[in-house]
Amino acid sequence: MSTSAPPGPPPQAIALDLATGNWKAQAVRSFVTTNIAGAMEDLCTAENIFVSADKIAEAADLHPVATYRLLRFLSTFDICVESPDKSFKLGPVGAVLTPNNPQSVASAVVWEASLTPALGWDKFDTFLKTNKSVAKEAYGKDMWAYFAENPEILAVFQKAMTGYSNEEAFFLFNPDLSPTFDLSGFKTVCDLGAAEGTLSLFLAKRFPDCEYILADLPEAVARIDTAALPPKFSTVGIDFLNSVPKADAYVLKHIIHDWDDENSEKIFANIREANPDATVFILEFGPMPGPNMPHMSKGFDCHMGVLLNACERTQEEYNALFSRCGYSDAKVHLLAGGGYPLYIQELKPVTE
Repeated sequence: MSTSAPPGPPPQAIALDLATGNWKAQAVRSFVTTNIAGAMEDLCTAENIFVSADKIAEAADLHPVATYRLLRFLSTFDICVESPDKSFKLGPVGAVLTPNNPQSVASAVVWEASLTPALGWDKFDTFLKTNKSVAKEAYGKDMWAYFAENPEILAVFQKAMTGYSNEEAFFLFNPDLSPTFDLSGFKTVCDLGAAEGTLSLFLAKRFPDCEYILADLPEAVARIDTAALPPKFSTVGIDFLNSVPKADAYVLKHIIHDWDDENSEKIFANIREANPDATVFILEFGPMPGPNMPHMSKGFDCHMGVLLNACERTQEEYNALFSRCGYSDAKVHLLAGGGYPLYIQELKPVTE
């Protein structure tokens, strides 16, 4: 009988690593918010060189010892790389947290690791008893009302949505990574829940003949610099639970997962009222895999439930929703051959 230890850390160590996950989240957030990421981008990137923690701390106006302690921790999960002389350079994960990386997810990290979502997750025990959002317990009101009353928090959220878009739009812009996705046959495309319009700005580079409507809540649209938009772009402030502008195609990125079935059906009903013949593209995390297989959609499913009384869905659940709303089963477009956790579902209306 073998007495050798199994490969990898013991279950107790894994449990403790999971329990201290918030340490990593806060360390990564501070890497961005204190501008260590920006300082390292300036100091290390050009020649991929190692720079002392003292120089990085000086550039970010931080204490050198505290900065070294943080960087040493961050080097254990590829944010940075430490050399034997206690100097550092950016790692592959740190590179996409820098302010000028075109695929930067820095703003998304700042939001997801911020106090606002954490206050919701602090009520997770209550969620487990009700399967209902705990936003009112955490914030005194639902999430959208809380955003409306706290524009500075809404701004962080909106920047996070742009951060997600920076990365995700790269896959939609590149035909090698999304070869079956095609908007070229549509005159007008409505980006529903557009935030700052990052997704459509990328799409317009690949599909320049389309006209793009950036549609979102009035307070969100007000943050868009319309003077900087290309000629074929327009904006409209709407509440898509009440109405949507008319378009030939609608793109909804991370929208349906914000809502339960009842409100999702309202969104589809408003699209059909605006244009019953329109094609709808749903961009969400997925496809959700089967039992025991890790995927971002499974964690986000809990996240959406806690904050918004919403959910991620399996493909069967999506198709059931689409059928109730008068659409055929989704045509699925995978990104990077299925290697990326976002995917596209293309919906056509069912004709009698």
